[in-house]
Amino acid sequence: MPGWVDFLSFILTAGLFGGAIVAAIYAANAISKAAENTKASLKAKGVNISKSGMSVKTSARYTREDYIDATQRGFIKSISAASFGQHDPTTPQPPVLERRDSAASTNSVASIGDKERKHRLFGMRRTHSSAGSGK
Repeated sequence: MPGWVDFLSFILTAGLFGGAIVAAIYAANAISKAAENTKASLKAKGVNISKSGMSVKTSARYTREDYIDATQRGFIKSISAASFGQHDPTTPQPPVLERRDSAASTNSVASIGDKERKHRLFGMRRTHSSAGSGK
């Protein structure tokens, strides 16, 4: 036969399970109310959230000229923020190199006479080979 200790432990266990169930229901209701309040405040700002998606209400209509002006402003801001082509006066510049012909190129041009250059095709010497030599 159950004693008063068994009866007391049953009531305590049932109370704990019942309390956990009531706390879960209370938390679910609080979260649901917070979500509804958030939806209502967003709807007041022009953002409507539903199961099918989200829509945003705007107060003004933009024309093509407004879009072009905004694009140009963004383009100008990005160009002015870029560092391409801007010279930093603190960095040293590389030395300017003089251009001059090498000795080999000046000697080779000077060694070929004008008369000899006229007989060559594209500055190369023509060679006449015999039929069987393979050159």
